[in-house]
Amino acid sequence: MFRKLTTLFVVLMLATAASAQVMINEFLYDTQGTDDVNLLFTEIYGPPGTNLTGWSLVGINGNNATVYRTVTLQGSIPADGYYVVGNTSQVPNVDYVCGGAATNTGVDWQNAGYQTTPDCDGLDLHNASGVTVDHVCYGICATPANCVGEGGSNAPDYDPPSTGPTKSIARIPDHSDTGDNGVDFQVLDPYTPGAPNSGSPCQPWITDLSALRQNTGTGEPVYLDTFVVVRGIVNVSNYVLDSLTLSRFYMQDDNAGINIFRGNPPPNVVVGDCLIVSGWLGFYRGLTEITYSGSGNCVHSLERVTHVAPPTPTVITGSSPFELFEGMLVRMDNVNIVTGTWPTEGNYGDLIITDDDGQVGLSISKWTNVDGSPAPTPTFHVIGIMTQYDPSSPYNTGYAIIPRSTDDIINVEDAGDPQASLMAREFVLAGSYPNPFNSTAQIRFTVGSARELDLVIFDVLGREMTHEKLTGLTPGARTYSWTPSGATGLYLLRLSGQSRVESAKLLYLK
Repeated sequence: MFRKLTTLFVVLMLATAASAQVMINEFLYDTQGTDDVNLLFTEIYGPPGTNLTGWSLVGINGNNATVYRTVTLQGSIPADGYYVVGNTSQVPNVDYVCGGAATNTGVDWQNAGYQTTPDCDGLDLHNASGVTVDHVCYGICATPANCVGEGGSNAPDYDPPSTGPTKSIARIPDHSDTGDNGVDFQVLDPYTPGAPNSGSPCQPWITDLSALRQNTGTGEPVYLDTFVVVRGIVNVSNYVLDSLTLSRFYMQDDNAGINIFRGNPPPNVVVGDCLIVSGWLGFYRGLTEITYSGSGNCVHSLERVTHVAPPTPTVITGSSPFELFEGMLVRMDNVNIVTGTWPTEGNYGDLIITDDDGQVGLSISKWTNVDGSPAPTPTFHVIGIMTQYDPSSPYNTGYAIIPRSTDDIINVEDAGDPQASLMAREFVLAGSYPNPFNSTAQIRFTVGSARELDLVIFDVLGREMTHEKLTGLTPGARTYSWTPSGATGLYLLRLSGQSRVESAKLLYLK
């Protein structure tokens, strides 16, 4: 009798262990546009031979915690441990077909909202007795109690862009289970029905905009195609410079700016919004961008953190190093049009302007209200986003200011004394060019009312490497050349006047 009880106990323990090891391992529920039923699948991983007949996959609506679909399974887990449920037989390595060509049945699970309207949904695996063996909650829950993961955070919700690779949600590393969906599940590229999940968890580079602005000798980003997470303040509202169906805006911090290209931004992104942006560092004809698609197991996202005061335009001149200001809101005073014609309503305009210190482009978008407006007086001030369009390497030309509205075009007679505006500011630090550099750094700054400035350069240990008193200054653009005598690496620049202190980072490479 004891032997029989022992045997029964061992059988029960093995059955329990087998059930505990059966899990949802990967699922693809969304593709670009109308869902492609020949791609949609859900993969279950578990001990080979486990009978899944009578088991079920259950879709949970994250809005109200109700069941919206149940798919009853048949057959057993094959020898490789991967059991694939597909809407059609065209799914690679499919073991059980359900749903057919319909896009609202089978394993076409709900999208957990979009990045514009965050929400969540759930997917349960029930055994033949109706007991929940595994539960995955994916997306950001508006009402968390409606869909709770396994005691931790939720898996990501992959909202595919209009182009780019189709990706699944998968356990990475393969069939890992820590009890936290947010840790176990990542976006998988490429998806792998009926095969081990490759790759490693997304490892974003959390950094600042200045780091992303580092260029090679030909003007391309040093960290091109890297998945990054950065924070910035919006300096031009979404859809102002582009069509109402595609997103394109810029954001900046105190030292650098960048273009945010495409993707699904939160609704009503406006000037002054502080955003956290996750995406791939891209590059298009001189313009550095954060893009919405790329390789690897990461997810593009834009999160509005708060709303703050809009960025103040940085005053530049025609001799400023424009690359340092790309993506930033800038102001150039006392300019005249050199070439080009003010555009009529519904047309783009590409002009060249000068302030007698140098020239730069003036690009007018037909999506603003600047096209069709009265042309400015011969001498005017302009505010706008510094951008670049250079079709060939090296990417060191094609810079232009894009005004956001007619408010950014200021006639001189309407602006008071422009010289007083400049003199009201002691100085403006434009940073160093090139950066990184391998010999001499050109430190650029514009002098306003300052007559004396204090320039100090430190190494990363805080040791003072250079200390200069710049005296007898007059208004205008200035350059200070610095050749380091120490080791390669990061240096810190501080420029200070009576009531203003600005700083920048200098990266010395050989």
